[in-house]
Amino acid sequence: MEVIYAVGAPLTKGGIGSLAYQAVKAIDTHNYLKKVITIGRSKVELHKDRIVNIFYPKRVKLPYLDAKRWYYLRNLYFDRRVRNLLKEGCDIFHGWNSQCLYSLKEAKKRGIVTIVERSSSHILTQMELIKEEYRTYGIKLEPELNIVIERCLKEYEIADYISVPSRFVYDSFIKRGFDRKQLILIPLGIDIEKYQPGEKKDKIFRVLFMGQISLRKGAQYLLKAFLELKLKNSELLLVGGIGKDFRKIFEEYRKRIALKHIPWSDDLESICRQSSVFVFPSIEEGSALVNYIAMACGLPVITTFNSGSLVRDGEDGFLVPIRDVEALKEKILYFYERPQEIKAMGTNAREEIENYTWENYGEQLIKVYERIV
Repeated sequence: MEVIYAVGAPLTKGGIGSLAYQAVKAIDTHNYLKKVITIGRSKVELHKDRIVNIFYPKRVKLPYLDAKRWYYLRNLYFDRRVRNLLKEGCDIFHGWNSQCLYSLKEAKKRGIVTIVERSSSHILTQMELIKEEYRTYGIKLEPELNIVIERCLKEYEIADYISVPSRFVYDSFIKRGFDRKQLILIPLGIDIEKYQPGEKKDKIFRVLFMGQISLRKGAQYLLKAFLELKLKNSELLLVGGIGKDFRKIFEEYRKRIALKHIPWSDDLESICRQSSVFVFPSIEEGSALVNYIAMACGLPVITTFNSGSLVRDGEDGFLVPIRDVEALKEKILYFYERPQEIKAMGTNAREEIENYTWENYGEQLIKVYERIV
C-alpha cells in the first residue's frame, strides 16, 4: 500500500501540523508512506526521501489581502502543487479540508482512494453556530470567506471518505445527510508521559481555561458564570491569546473578577497541576486537545458536547449545554463545595484518557487504510 498525505501546515509546530504528524508517523512506521507533502521545513524523524516541503511567497501586506484571504491563496497554491505530485500515483490520498480540492479531482481521475480530514464540524454547522454568537454580540464580520465554504463543500462531495475526530463532528455530517459508510471516526490522542497529574501547592480554588479566548470557545459564558458565583478564595485563570472578537468583553470582566491571564505557555502541564477544575464551554470544535491535556493531568473537566470531548458525564467531570451560564455555575459550585470530588473525578479522567494515546490513534488510522484498500 502507498499513501500520499498532504497538510498545508508545518509538521509538529502546533495545530493541524502536530496532529498530522501523528498520523504520518504511524503511516511511515508501517512503511505505507509514499510522500508527505507539507508547508515549510519540518524537522521530523521520518524518511527524508518521503518528505516534500513546499515553500510559498512571503505575505505581502495590501489593503485587500487580510489574513483570511492570504490563507485562502496559500492553500490554493499548496493544493495545485500537491495535485502535480499526485500524477506519480498511490493507493490512498489523504488531504485536509479546504486545502485539497484540485488534488481530490486529480486523485479521482487516477482511481486513487480519497480521504478528507475535517478537524471541525461540518462547515455549514460551524458557520451557523459562530454566526449565532456573532449576532448575539453585535459582530458583523463573516466567520469565513464564501469561496472557502464552497471549496469545503465540494471536497465533501468528491471525497470517498471524510475522517472526523469526535461524535459531535460525526453527528454534524449525519444531520446533513451523509452516509455513515462515508465517515471515519477516530478520536485524537495525547502524550500521557508528558502530561501527568502532580501536587497542587496552594489552597486557591482555581478554575482554568486554555485555548483561544474567543466567542467561539464560549469564554464569555465562563466569565459571566464566575462573576455571578462570587466564590471566596477563588481565581479564574485564562491561558491563551485573546481573539479580536473578545477584547472588549475581556476588558470589561478583568476589572470585576479575580482574573489572571497568560497569553500562552509551553508548560501547560504545570499550569494544570496548580488548578482545581478545567472549564471549556466551547460553542464549536472538532475535538479540543486542551480537554485531553486537562484529563491527562488529572483535572475534572466541565465542557460541552460541541467541544468534541471524551469526558464521561458524571465520571470525569460534566457535560453542559452550550451557552448555559446556570449549568456552568451549578457544576463549578459542585466542585467548589466538594473538594473530594475534584480528586475522584480527576483520577477517573486520567484513567480514561490513558486509552487515547497517539499510538492508539495511529493504529486505528492504519486499520482504516487497510480496510478501505
